[in-house]
Amino acid sequence: MAAEPKDKIKKALVAMSGGVDSTVAVRLLKERGFAVSGAIMRLLPDADGQIKRAENAAKTLGIDFFVFDFEKEFRENVKKYFSESYEKGRTPNPCVVCNQTVKFGLFLEKAMTLGFDCIATGHYAKIDRTDDGRLRLKKAANAKKDQSYFLYGLTPEIMEKVIFPLDGVESKEYVRELARLSGVENAEERDSQDICFVPDGNYIGFIEDWYEKTGKTRRPGSFIDVDGNVLGTHGGMERFTIGQRKGVGMTLGEDPMYVIAKRPEDGSVIMGPDKLLYSDTLKVINPNFPWLRKGENPPRQKTGLQIKTRSGQKTVPGSLEYDESTGTVTARFDTPIRAAAPGQFAVFYDGDEVYCGGEIN
Repeated sequence: MAAEPKDKIKKALVAMSGGVDSTVAVRLLKERGFAVSGAIMRLLPDADGQIKRAENAAKTLGIDFFVFDFEKEFRENVKKYFSESYEKGRTPNPCVVCNQTVKFGLFLEKAMTLGFDCIATGHYAKIDRTDDGRLRLKKAANAKKDQSYFLYGLTPEIMEKVIFPLDGVESKEYVRELARLSGVENAEERDSQDICFVPDGNYIGFIEDWYEKTGKTRRPGSFIDVDGNVLGTHGGMERFTIGQRKGVGMTLGEDPMYVIAKRPEDGSVIMGPDKLLYSDTLKVINPNFPWLRKGENPPRQKTGLQIKTRSGQKTVPGSLEYDESTGTVTARFDTPIRAAAPGQFAVFYDGDEVYCGGEIN
């Protein structure tokens, strides 16, 4: 976490989205003595309205304002990843990848180039420093709004230059009240619930449009059971995710059938009973330990953890095993979990601290 201003006032660049959280982050940093500027990232071609809201908020708050055009980079790093994940039979989480590549990648680099000491965002998460100087990524005070799951990819080097001004704010209504007191027009703006580049939730429409632009087509395939028997056909496995029943409507005798797996090599969707969706272990690739300093190796085992396999799910108790030879992590759950989907992310918590995170394989 970036140090508080002392003799020299530190220059902070706030990533403004046009929403109330990042706007209030500006106010809180100014109150703490930072020299604050704001910047918005143009990620989408139709972002003019969003940019104008952020610019108006910056003007009301009396700070300098920048616009960074990252539309091309966002398309290559996030949109492409999203579409190709579905093409490979995986279930992506673009917000995690956006944080790793754009918000705490490109934005941070740009801020440093412009001479800022640190960046800040409106994320609900916390960065603490222990007595020995080690940085720790933790859950926010507002448990309902906590976004630490999406930030597991942060490293100590990044956290040294990052501030989350909303880390101790326990109520969203308090955030809105601060926005009202600041006189900004976005104080009552509703929180966004959808992926920013799929605002209507129609991700299949987005993928079809992406395929058309890149010369690909959605490949039809078959529904098959676990014994390889063909049960029917479908228009593309992108429409389905692990654990899904709605929109499939198949039964085996009196028992409903669920999507158990997807086979990208031939586009098959494997169907089976609910009991096959449960597992007490899963493999995690490309793990990151946010507290781990460069050059250090993580412990091979860690027990007493709480694990989350989707952003909206509750944590479940389990343990972690790190394989140094493969650079992968095995999660072991005290009680089998249901429908862990390849492509999603598993995040391991030690109390309120993010201990590790990585992609489910």
